[in-house]
Amino acid sequence: MPKKILNNIITIVIAGVLLIIGLHGNAQQVKTYTIPEHEVKKYHQLNDQEIRLGEYKDDKSVLLIKLNQLAHINTSRKKYRKPPVQLDILASRVANKIAKEAALGNFMGHFNTRGEKPYHRYAFAGGTAHVSENASALSSSEHLASAPKDIAAYMQQAHNAFMAERAPNDGHKQNCIDPNHNSVGLGFYLHKGQFRYYEEFLDLYMTTGDFKTTVTANEKFKIPVKPIKGKYVHMILAYYEKFPYPMSASAINRQMKYDDYTNDLAYKILPWELPKPNARGFTELAFDFKKKGLYYIQIYLDDKPYTSGSASTKNKIQASGIVITVN
Repeated sequence: MPKKILNNIITIVIAGVLLIIGLHGNAQQVKTYTIPEHEVKKYHQLNDQEIRLGEYKDDKSVLLIKLNQLAHINTSRKKYRKPPVQLDILASRVANKIAKEAALGNFMGHFNTRGEKPYHRYAFAGGTAHVSENASALSSSEHLASAPKDIAAYMQQAHNAFMAERAPNDGHKQNCIDPNHNSVGLGFYLHKGQFRYYEEFLDLYMTTGDFKTTVTANEKFKIPVKPIKGKYVHMILAYYEKFPYPMSASAINRQMKYDDYTNDLAYKILPWELPKPNARGFTELAFDFKKKGLYYIQIYLDDKPYTSGSASTKNKIQASGIVITVN
């Protein structure tokens, strides 16, 4: 069954001026990585092509800071012999949005004031991949420095804190080095003495055709999915949950984790129930949900086509975080 994502929030609290000065010193020691020009150009193009959440688009200078942080993250992954991740533009804008809300609202955590979890926010923005979030906060009684080197220092310090965790309380670290993650969105926001930083790790292993994200109860609809070469649809689980409800900043601060599923499994498609892929390679998954609310659809992929035997999500890739609204 799907695992529970444990994300105990890391809080870096700056109490006074002396520690802030110490941070300024750290900013001088930021690790700077050489980013190939073709990589910079590629991400500039992707950034310009993405039209979703345009109000949270990074400018070129911020994108360079994030590419430096991406290299920092990939250095951590290389140390643990994990493949590198790519920067995802949409997930970065989703991360920018929650970081801004958290800094301005003086809260930290995995929920926003609308009560939305990470997979809600990414899906509502148009994402379909599975997302796993790390979140951190830096708080100061004084205004924090905002030069690019300072921003880079805060981001690296947060990631280093994730990587310094030790088992069994190392949920952030394990998220950073999960071998199935192949992309990450990075977001931050600085407001006076509040800095928020988010990492949105993605499992991007398939494309989807057009499908409805909002339907009515008992309406039949299909979601066409096509895994990348070498991956095969194995099983689909859909979890029901009520519509999110507003949360106060204090309530968000008390919620130290989020679950990557609910206790209400509403729908499942087992391997032997899957339709055959069509001529374009898409498997059209059929659904009809019975009651109003949200349905979180998890699509699991395997390295080989199913032939016989039992069905299990163990050692499978959770390749989707699709959310369907039923009105």
